[in-house]
Amino acid sequence: MEKKDYEKLLSLAMSTGADFAEIYEENGKTTRFNVLNSMLDGMNTFNTKGIGIRIIKDNDYYYTSTNVLTYANIEKVIKNLISNLKGKSDTKVKLNDLEEVYPEIEIPHDNFPIEKKKEYLLDMDKKIRKVSKLISQVSVSLLEDDKDFLVANSNGKYIKSKHCITRYLCNVYADNKKTKANEFYCYGQGQGYEILKEDLESKSLETARTTIEKLDAIDFKGGELPIVLNSGFGAVIFHEACGHGLEATSVAPKISVFSNDLGNVVAAPQVTLIDDGTIPNAWGSNLIDDEGNRTKKNILIENGVLKNFLVDKIHEKTMNMTSNGCGRRESYQYAPTSRMSNTYLKPGTDKVEDMIKSIKLGVYCQRMSGGSVNPATGDFNFAVATARLIENGKLTKMIKGITLIGNSKDILKNVEMISSDLKLESGYCGSKSGSIYVTIGQPTIKVSKILVGGKA
Repeated sequence: MEKKDYEKLLSLAMSTGADFAEIYEENGKTTRFNVLNSMLDGMNTFNTKGIGIRIIKDNDYYYTSTNVLTYANIEKVIKNLISNLKGKSDTKVKLNDLEEVYPEIEIPHDNFPIEKKKEYLLDMDKKIRKVSKLISQVSVSLLEDDKDFLVANSNGKYIKSKHCITRYLCNVYADNKKTKANEFYCYGQGQGYEILKEDLESKSLETARTTIEKLDAIDFKGGELPIVLNSGFGAVIFHEACGHGLEATSVAPKISVFSNDLGNVVAAPQVTLIDDGTIPNAWGSNLIDDEGNRTKKNILIENGVLKNFLVDKIHEKTMNMTSNGCGRRESYQYAPTSRMSNTYLKPGTDKVEDMIKSIKLGVYCQRMSGGSVNPATGDFNFAVATARLIENGKLTKMIKGITLIGNSKDILKNVEMISSDLKLESGYCGSKSGSIYVTIGQPTIKVSKILVGGKA
């Protein structure tokens, strides 16, 4: 469609006295290459193409979408949507000149031959299997995602941008006839195939060795203990237990444990939690968010004090705050809402070896798994995929069946030491606006006490 078409459609959307109207248009393609049983198991491609229309009036929003992109159909869809509203307005929307904001991609997905992708995965599979005869299965894959999108709204916004995402995944399984084990590694960036310049081979072989070591993991009783959370994916606790509680979707309706804490001390003084959608080429970064706004570096907690929330367009009025570049959605089928992008704990100056030495009995959480949290209370429960025992200041046995049980505010206040080894990890996050790409990260930290669940 042309600029004048978007203007007519937005004017129609505003004709019942709405406060705001928006059109989001996307054209996306996702492809996954997977090697299993030392052969190419599949090459799956999924395309998305459609338009989402959102209207905001007072504190409510009305949303619809369609993948039939003729002007006549979109006009019909909007007329259907505005039938839910009462009022009349002669607002005529005028859009600004088109702004185009695109990331720099060194090796676009289509410029890297399919045969090379296949060869890379098969070669990685072969090298991983050589680590041990106990390795029973290897799954390695490459994920590509390209999405062109446009945002036009009643405030005159008229902007185009693009996402380009690439991810490598490695799953290793082992079996010694008495027990089985599994370890996982992934690396994703907002880049093309330049990500293969990263030393993914060393990380994959390390994953294989850890899998073998986990075959000898022992049960551990648990209890209230100090823990050391490894850099990187250990931050899933802060993402789930704290990050979601700082999104406007929870804060505005007062269902977050942090809703009334702006300006209050909520964490230890060394804790600074940041959400930054501007980190170059990071997995969760975007040049603009899905509401067409420039992304920002938002300091949420600074030196223990709650400074800011993640705010999107729909919640500006309710919260009396300006949206800060965090409106995100999975696709045109979802209305955007406040979401995290790249969320991490600011590095400190403590040394990891000092953390370990300071603990007589505790747990080193090497890699976290999934979990759940109640945003209203902050109570959480997370599984630890890979863990080691800390005894008398040293890392000893691999242990299994470990969970961490606690509360958002408690863990924030119990962060005792923070190292300088910040690491960012790629992942997915599900919420009201679908499943989106997010980065979580932290340096290695020591938590003075938390309930560790184990097996008696």
